[in-house]
Amino acid sequence: MIKDFAKYLKEIPTLPEIILELDNFRKSKNRNFKQLVMIIKKDKNLHLDILKIIDFKIFNFSNKPKNIQNLISITSLEFVCALATSLSFSRTIKTNLFSYAVTPLDFLYSNTLSMLIVEMWLKNSDRKLKDELLIPVFLQNISKPLISQAISENKLTEQFLNDISNSNISEAEERHIGFNAQRVSSNILKNWGLSHNIIFPILFSKDLKNCPNEFKTKAFILDIVGLVSDFREPLTDKNIKKAISQIELLSLDSNGFFTTICNIIDNIKSNS
Repeated sequence: MIKDFAKYLKEIPTLPEIILELDNFRKSKNRNFKQLVMIIKKDKNLHLDILKIIDFKIFNFSNKPKNIQNLISITSLEFVCALATSLSFSRTIKTNLFSYAVTPLDFLYSNTLSMLIVEMWLKNSDRKLKDELLIPVFLQNISKPLISQAISENKLTEQFLNDISNSNISEAEERHIGFNAQRVSSNILKNWGLSHNIIFPILFSKDLKNCPNEFKTKAFILDIVGLVSDFREPLTDKNIKKAISQIELLSLDSNGFFTTICNIIDNIKSNS
């Protein structure tokens, strides 16, 4: 186990000012898509990241031009605001995913896919829950680049990858650094002063039995969505079936979830 992992957490930078601007926009009663587009375009790197995401095949633009305005129209203003906010958080941490054998684009795709699943699955059944989960579902893996950096710098990448192949990623992380990514992510977000409504669902997504009742549904959804959008194997039949069976056990909307996944897969096929 890496005993000095805490030093990597001490190097977390402060947050960019655009996060405050996006938060003020989100709380505003008189907001519109033009204001959000202006905020995004003020940050060149954020704008470029959004443009990369727009090109992902998971979105169905129905022959509309691929731009931010139309991304808002096919998702929601809340979705794109949460996406911009989450990207601004995650971009403060240098992306190193070598130890997971994935690329930064794989990571971005997986996190965006997670958000889209939440958006499409919950928008008709529980809009408030949907809006509250958009940011945490993207940020629950924000610590993985730090974990990857620690593992690679300690020359444990090969051992870590072998461990992943013989167990799940969360268990492998715990064996190598003492914590899973969700616990480390929640610690990072706590240090940045984020709300417990974001932190607790992430913290307990891999520890439902100890989760306070008021956060159990949120934590469960983060875990289920994370399973299906796994950045090493997104949208596999095995994980989709496993997710649906677990959703049914908790009496959540399994039909809506299945329809969402089918629609996203159809988007990918039609855009290929």
